[in-house]
Amino acid sequence: MRAHQTVAGSYTLGGLTVNRIGFGAKRLGKDRAQATELLHRAVERGHHLDVVYLRQHGLASIVEHYGALAELRQAGMIRHLGISNVRLPHLAQAGMIAPVVAVQNRYGIDFGRVNDEMLSTCRAQNIAFVPFFALAGTGRERGGVTESAAVNTFARAHGVSPAQVRIAWTLSRGPHVLAIPGTSSTDHLAENLRAGDLLELPGIAALGAGDHS
Repeated sequence: MRAHQTVAGSYTLGGLTVNRIGFGAKRLGKDRAQATELLHRAVERGHHLDVVYLRQHGLASIVEHYGALAELRQAGMIRHLGISNVRLPHLAQAGMIAPVVAVQNRYGIDFGRVNDEMLSTCRAQNIAFVPFFALAGTGRERGGVTESAAVNTFARAHGVSPAQVRIAWTLSRGPHVLAIPGTSSTDHLAENLRAGDLLELPGIAALGAGDHS
């Protein structure tokens, strides 16, 4: 989560100070074997993993899987734990086993608004909320930036990009919200990292009155 510092500021994530705008590495590649090897090498060389997420896929209970990660945390191989793609019952289950420092769920101005309650719950429990697909919306893995008349109008009025508006809006949802927009373009990376400066624009938080699906 280390990145360009903007007016968005920083957040204390389980004792770690991180900038609220980071870089999503999802688009760097999907070679599972290479990623696994890299993680093994990192641990072998003494680099405890700062935050590891458990991503659930259709599980009613995450107790067994989260418990396994909690054991690695207890052994000193992982510093902090997070959960991803979860519902409120999953958060409650995990909290009974080991502290949850972050929740990573789909969320954006007009996408994933079923997670409004999760976002509020995380703030109340001092847990970071990390939205994914905040730019792509229903496009999900295809990437890109979802078209929205309201977002485009606001962006043109202030001479910024729609992507910057979307990132800034997610940050406006609370000081516990961390943005991790992904890109394979260095130009877009620099643009995304400046999105926090838009928090000073009037009306940014009032966008998002669209689809709450």
